[in-house]
Amino acid sequence: MNKQREEGFTILEVMIAIVIFGILMMIISQLMRGEIRMLNTASGQDAIQQKARSAMVHLLDEVRLNRYVAYYAGDTAEGGRHNEGVYANEPGGTSRCLINIRPVPDVLNGDMSKLPGGTEIYYDYWDKKLWYRDTSTNEVHLIADEIDALTIQPLTEHLLQIHLKARSTSGTYEQELLTWIRMY
Repeated sequence: MNKQREEGFTILEVMIAIVIFGILMMIISQLMRGEIRMLNTASGQDAIQQKARSAMVHLLDEVRLNRYVAYYAGDTAEGGRHNEGVYANEPGGTSRCLINIRPVPDVLNGDMSKLPGGTEIYYDYWDKKLWYRDTSTNEVHLIADEIDALTIQPLTEHLLQIHLKARSTSGTYEQELLTWIRMY
């Protein structure tokens, strides 16, 4: 009366197969989660590095592509040191601001008329953004955000040190760049 079945699996065999399959899927999901976490970390760091490099290239190009460049420590109008940056002083021409790292607060509130003449790049130290201003149309375009700090220091009469620090808003990722450029 005990007949053996040869046409399929018993319920116990099916349950064991399902448990083994479930364990394998859990292992695979943990591996995938770890890989995704590493990808997100790398992507976040890469984004900050790209912002820092892009900002630095714009600053260096502005100094490199202009002649008669000089550092200006800023004026003390309106209760602080403002309009610090790099200026082009063409002989017989007017002084043009190439890079303004400390504009007056009115500029940061949206009044572009308060920028020194010819300002091309300015740093919004309130919102931590670096902006490019098209001098012909007075429109501004974002170069990079999350720029935590930007300093320019003259080391000699013809040598500038530029220090830039980018940090994600969460504070998880940061990139610091330091370079020197010769002024002509």
